[in-house]
Amino acid sequence: MNLVSTRRLLARATGRNAITWWTWIITFPFAMTVMSGVQYVDGGRSLGEAEAVAGVEHLAVGLAMLAAYGVLRVTPDRMRAVVVLVLFAAVGVLRPFLFLWTGGLLGIPVEVGELGARIAINVVICLSVFPLIAIGVDLVRDHRGVYRRLNAVRQAAEADERAGRERIRTLRATSVDAVLAQIEDAAAPAMLAGIEPADASRLLRSLANDIVRPASHELYAADATPGQRAAVESSSSGRLGWLGSVIGGMRAAPPLPTAVLFVGMVTPFALSSYGVGLAVIQIPVTLAILLLANIGVARLSSLMRRPAARVATVLAGYVVAGVVLTVESDRMLRALGFAPDLIVFQAFIYPCIAAAVAFVSSLSVRVRADQSEIEESMQAAVEAAARVRVDYDHEREGIARLLHSGVQSELIASALAVGMSGATPADAATAVRDAVDRIRTGLRGARPATDARTRIRMLADSWRRAMTLDVRIDDTVWDRLDDDRRCEAVVDAMSEGLANAVRHGDGSPVTLDLTRGQDGGVLVRVTSGGELASPGAGIGLRDLAGRAEVALRERSGGVELAVAIP
Repeated sequence: MNLVSTRRLLARATGRNAITWWTWIITFPFAMTVMSGVQYVDGGRSLGEAEAVAGVEHLAVGLAMLAAYGVLRVTPDRMRAVVVLVLFAAVGVLRPFLFLWTGGLLGIPVEVGELGARIAINVVICLSVFPLIAIGVDLVRDHRGVYRRLNAVRQAAEADERAGRERIRTLRATSVDAVLAQIEDAAAPAMLAGIEPADASRLLRSLANDIVRPASHELYAADATPGQRAAVESSSSGRLGWLGSVIGGMRAAPPLPTAVLFVGMVTPFALSSYGVGLAVIQIPVTLAILLLANIGVARLSSLMRRPAARVATVLAGYVVAGVVLTVESDRMLRALGFAPDLIVFQAFIYPCIAAAVAFVSSLSVRVRADQSEIEESMQAAVEAAARVRVDYDHEREGIARLLHSGVQSELIASALAVGMSGATPADAATAVRDAVDRIRTGLRGARPATDARTRIRMLADSWRRAMTLDVRIDDTVWDRLDDDRRCEAVVDAMSEGLANAVRHGDGSPVTLDLTRGQDGGVLVRVTSGGELASPGAGIGLRDLAGRAEVALRERSGGVELAVAIP
């Protein structure tokens, strides 16, 4: 564990969730069992009286925690970490005195015992368990928020893409299908009953001027901005979904820190109960047993592909480790002539501590992974929205161009041909029918290809909807983009650079420059604010590097991607 991780954990342990009602609830089973102090109640002969004393004592500990919470409310941030640890230790010091006070309150005989040792044990336990609980609670609350945001981003991206595709379908229905239906309806009588050539000519001109021309102009003048983002519930998929996410990411606890934590917790008890001589022998043995057991659990659980099997392996492994440790401690103590008092508690408490550490460490990793996935999902959402926008603009401009340059021209040419041919009414009806058939085929067929200039400007306009983008294009580059391969590389470089601006940017304006490169090539440069999250190149940049010279770097307080395409 590095220094940054240690500071992060300390911040969580002493932060907003340092003392919560979960601290009291989670420690309740321990206070009523392994920490109940049964050996100090009436000589250890009455379990019911020990439970009564432990229950009232834990209520009093809860009141002490409530007072500590009040102290933290008025503690300055710069002193908070120290004050939290002092309060945790204070609860540990107070607990044996609360035990004695509770016995007197209930009229149950209790023994003082070795008060110093009891205080030391409680202080160590509180300084170990309370921070662990605080870290766990903080991680759970953080992850719930991250999980909700991640689901919201995913759902919004899916909704946006569905809405974009629906706009394209609607565009086709309201332009192609509507125009074609109007043409067919207007031409139907002529196609069925026949028509004089002069009337056929006027009809075809009317179709061009009254139906096709207004429709094409409307498409050219239409606001190409995509519709509003679809409304998406930002709630999570429920507690069960979140719990499944957490369990699915559960891994074994770090072997050495977990073993050291438990040994540190039991050392005061071993010293006070069995003396320094035995502790010097037993503590290294305990550490070795737990370290080997933890390594075994980690390796065995990593082989499990199913989350349920992995979690079961982790928990079962820690139970086995606790039992093995208990058996070893019992036999060693008996061999050295000691009575193994309360040693059996290891079989219960070690799996609990190890599972708690596993939960905290796994959730910490999961929070960072989900935060990274939010960033990637947001980037993917912007890229998907840009793709849909490009598809929509391509469809809109393609249909407009087809109506204006294709269908309108076809109708006018047909009108001229019919008017000048001296055809019969039947021939004129056939000419109208043939014109409508050609128009139907043209409208239902593939869209004409978009030239490089239009494609690049459409892509830039698409990204302008997602960021403040300043586009500067040297007019001399257009003749270099007649090469389809080079044009495709420029489009990919633009897309990757603007995606990087979303990934690394700080929300400040982004600049896109297209200029002439060396040896007839094109230079694409995207500059944005922010800083690089990692120096390594992603898949997109690695793909570009196979076709161009790529440089991604921090420069002048920002990030610059420069792609030189030969």
